[in-house]
Amino acid sequence: MDNWGVERTMKKILFLHRSVGENLIKDGKMYELIATHSDVMFSDFNQNTSVLRDADGSRKADMVMPGGNTTPRDFAALFRDDYHSPLKDLVMEFDVIVIKSCYPNSNIKSSDELHEIQNYYRSITQYFAQHTDKQLIILTSPPLIPLLTNRANATRARELAYWLSHTKLGENVSTFNLFDELANDSGTQANMLRHEYRRMLPFDSHPNKLASQTIAPKLIQFIVEVS
Repeated sequence: MDNWGVERTMKKILFLHRSVGENLIKDGKMYELIATHSDVMFSDFNQNTSVLRDADGSRKADMVMPGGNTTPRDFAALFRDDYHSPLKDLVMEFDVIVIKSCYPNSNIKSSDELHEIQNYYRSITQYFAQHTDKQLIILTSPPLIPLLTNRANATRARELAYWLSHTKLGENVSTFNLFDELANDSGTQANMLRHEYRRMLPFDSHPNKLASQTIAPKLIQFIVEVS
C-alpha cells in the first residue's frame, strides 16, 4: 500500500542488458535492493549470455535480440510492429521495460552517427507511444575509458545522454542518465569514465565494482519511482 493506504498493483519489471548491466545486478546487488519493495517484481535478460533471471533463479533462454546485440539499432528492430520473436513476446508481458545499450555505443564518430542513434531512439519511443499500458525506461550508455575514445566522440556521447535526459520522448518514457553518473564532467578527460570507476585492465571500459555499488541503489530507486 502507498502512504494513503491505497493498495498498488504489482508491477512486473524486465531489464534488458549486457555485461555492464550484469555488473550492476551482481556487484550492485540489485535483486537484494529491489526485494525491499513489495509492489514490484524484477526480472532481467542478459543478451550476452541469453540468461533469463528473476528472484527465483535463472535459466538459459532460447531467445535472441535482432542483430545479436543491444545497440540502439537492435532495440529499434526489436520494438517494431512488424517484428515478432519469442523475446518480443516475453518483453511485452512486462509492465515496465528497462533497456540499456553498452559502452561501445558511446564511441560516436560523427554528427551523422549521433543523429542516426537519435532516430533509433525516436523509433523505439514511437513504438511505446502505441502501448501506453507499458512504461519504458532508457539507460544512457556508459562512457568509455580515454584509451578507447577521443574528446570529440566522447563529447557526442554526452550530447546523446543529455538529449535523452532532456527531451520529452513520450508520456510513458523515462531516462536514467547512467552516462552522467559515470563520466567526468570536465577536464582533459571530460565525458570519459571517471578514474575512480575504472578497472585495472588498461583496455577495459567496464565500470568497476565501486561504480556498480554506488549507482545500483540510485537506479533501483528510479525504477521504483517510475513504476
